[in-house]
Amino acid sequence: MEPSTPNVVVSKHFVFASLTHRVTCKQVAVAGTNSKDTKAVLGSRPDIPACLAIGRILAESAREADVYTTSYTPKEKDKFEGKIIALVQLLFDNGIDIKVYLD
Repeated sequence: MEPSTPNVVVSKHFVFASLTHRVTCKQVAVAGTNSKDTKAVLGSRPDIPACLAIGRILAESAREADVYTTSYTPKEKDKFEGKIIALVQLLFDNGIDIKVYLD
């Protein structure tokens, strides 16, 4: 079992992602398009380039917190496609070993 799990929320207005430690239930890394820094840089907040930016920020924060392994299981209502795949792939490309469990 991996020590952390990502939580990804993609809505019509924003993208939010965090890594939560399974044992302590503390958020290790957090990134979202609603922060002031990200709003200024991004043109649109709920699209794929926004997901890629959030994935990059989340991967950097995770590496700073010494988290290099995580597992992701999509919620029942979430579809594992498009924006979520882009974010998960960017985490993997930036050095976070992420295992995806699809039911």
